[in-house]
Amino acid sequence: LFSPLAYAIAIATGDTNLRQGPGTNYPIVGQLKKGEHLKIIGKNKKGDWWQLEGQDGKPVWIIASRVTAQGPVDSVQVAKDIPKPPKQAARPASGGGGPRPAGAGQFGYGIQIQPYGGADLGFAANAIKGLGFNWVKWQVPWKEMEGSPGAISWGGQDNAVNFFAGQGINILASIVKAPDWARPANTDFSVEGPPADPNTFANFLGQYAGRYCGKVKAIEVWNEQNLWYEWGGEPLDPARYMQLLKASYQAIKAACPQMIVVSGALTPAGNVGNLAVDDFQYLEAMYQNGLKNYSDAIGIHPSGYNVPPNLTWQQACDYINQTGASFRGPCDSPHHSWSARSTVEGSRNIMVKYGDVNKRLWPTEFGWAVGPAVNSNYGYANDNTQEEQARWTVEFYQWMKSTGYVGISFLWNLNFSMTNPGTELQQWSIVTSDGRPTLTYQMLQQMPK
Repeated sequence: LFSPLAYAIAIATGDTNLRQGPGTNYPIVGQLKKGEHLKIIGKNKKGDWWQLEGQDGKPVWIIASRVTAQGPVDSVQVAKDIPKPPKQAARPASGGGGPRPAGAGQFGYGIQIQPYGGADLGFAANAIKGLGFNWVKWQVPWKEMEGSPGAISWGGQDNAVNFFAGQGINILASIVKAPDWARPANTDFSVEGPPADPNTFANFLGQYAGRYCGKVKAIEVWNEQNLWYEWGGEPLDPARYMQLLKASYQAIKAACPQMIVVSGALTPAGNVGNLAVDDFQYLEAMYQNGLKNYSDAIGIHPSGYNVPPNLTWQQACDYINQTGASFRGPCDSPHHSWSARSTVEGSRNIMVKYGDVNKRLWPTEFGWAVGPAVNSNYGYANDNTQEEQARWTVEFYQWMKSTGYVGISFLWNLNFSMTNPGTELQQWSIVTSDGRPTLTYQMLQQMPK
């Protein structure tokens, strides 16, 4: 027969942080790997944290929901030596510092729409105004407008631009996707990619800016250029992107001096071989290649995944563990990109480092998807409820406004549930497939602007 355990032990059910005290506001002092155990020597009053005897004999704490407790658990006493909670000021040093921008625009509310494929533009405009928002964003696929050099088809853009400008809604056009004739021969034509000669793109942008000067208020130059399938499977090269941005910036300003030029927003990512480059690393390289002089605003995509907007990336794994979330990216590969807030703050810190304090960050895409996930690549959606999407979106807008350095912020998305039903795109939409407002729409409508 097995002898009963002489003392209680905690066995980790997954890799879990060890803390200095009973709460996620205490510093991390180590980690208990899945299947490892330590001796239980105490608990907090609520009984939702165990005090353990660490490897060095010093007490550490672990959240009870992430362990299996075995042995004489009932005899465990409330610990007498519980450390005082750290002061709130001891939040992760991030903050997005530096002076507030001077004369570089202001905070504002926008949303991305799908204007093509028979989309009801009147519905979209009324929905945007109903939110109390006054900016709209859509993508402009260069390849679908200039099928051969110099032969530009303006019809679809004319309709959308003239309609929304006529409604008094400001437009951000995100211009992307080179036509095949403009791309290098060695590119991967199965995915989108940049032109071989940046001047071909700059020429198109100059014509676009000139045609819509006074109607389109801002142009975003490319999108997620730190990601392989937005860059033709070619080497992810910030210097090459900056050649594209420099030529484009000059062409846009020559055609329409008041046009706001937004740098292409990076996707939040770590370094993944030749598939992705860390967005902070890429943004630094953009600055090292002249970004400060060739942009009016800095585009970012602070993605929410399944992490609330008030948490930094250092706090994300504890939240995942506490809630029993099914998507464990923030624990399996801890990185700033899992936290929308950390993406904003870290990007701002890079702006400050390179002396670009008078510009604002423009989140040209952000949001939280709601499950059930249509595509397993977006499995984090399964952890998010409609109520969480609504509450987190409002909280993030309010927080971004409070920073003083965030500019126009575009929620992804309004109406893809109507234009692209059955795809993962619908999971971010804030109206239903038949055009009814979701809870997120209603809470944004009520949010003080």
